[in-house]
Amino acid sequence: MNVWGSFYSLSSLAYMAILIWMLIDCVQREQDRGIWIWVMLLLHPLGLIAYFFARYLPRRDMRWLHRWMARFRTRELRQLEIASRQIGNAYHWIQLGEKQKELHKYSDAVNSFREALSKESDNLQAKWGLAISLEKTGQPEEALDQVEAIFQTQPDYKFGDVSLARGRLLMELEQWQKAESHLRTHVDRWRQPEGLYRYAVCLHHDHQDQEAREQIQSLLMDIEASPTSIARQQRGWKRKAQYLRRQLSG
Repeated sequence: MNVWGSFYSLSSLAYMAILIWMLIDCVQREQDRGIWIWVMLLLHPLGLIAYFFARYLPRRDMRWLHRWMARFRTRELRQLEIASRQIGNAYHWIQLGEKQKELHKYSDAVNSFREALSKESDNLQAKWGLAISLEKTGQPEEALDQVEAIFQTQPDYKFGDVSLARGRLLMELEQWQKAESHLRTHVDRWRQPEGLYRYAVCLHHDHQDQEAREQIQSLLMDIEASPTSIARQQRGWKRKAQYLRRQLSG
């Protein structure tokens, strides 16, 4: 009886702690906080569960969980490997490369995307997958070659991701003038936080600190104006931008 009593007490304390946590979150972040507070306080425990899944979780950046769970999907990877070797067309090698990339097996992904390109040399998806995998394995020169080939064919491929990758790789190769020129054009069309941040870094490298500060301020304002779920996904770039702003103000 004492065991069950202790368990019930601990469960009650845990529930109250989570309830207080969700109430604080609701007060700080919800426009309809009044409704949700009453739902959580009056409808135990369904109100708390509803708020957690309907409002709290969608605002969180859960990419780390998806990546962690993906590591256990080895059966799917094995099926793709078999299909690629038995059928051997570009489509199946690309599917295998994408799965390997998802699992952070970038060296294997490089080989798969190379196989796909040996079947279809002009396949943009294979070139893009190869470029990303090469970048992840520390081969920026060849990665840039692939990105340049895509960029010349379809500059807006992947809604600006290829253009952003071009600027990022130029910076990694310390081709600062080319990177600055490219990113200036890039941010006029695609205002991703990473693009604005990298453009500001290039400006700072070229001693154009006033313009760099303006780009950083624009980046931070864009993030602040974003929906909460998107702003959370950009927290890393926000921290980097704030650090660079302090450097520029020093």
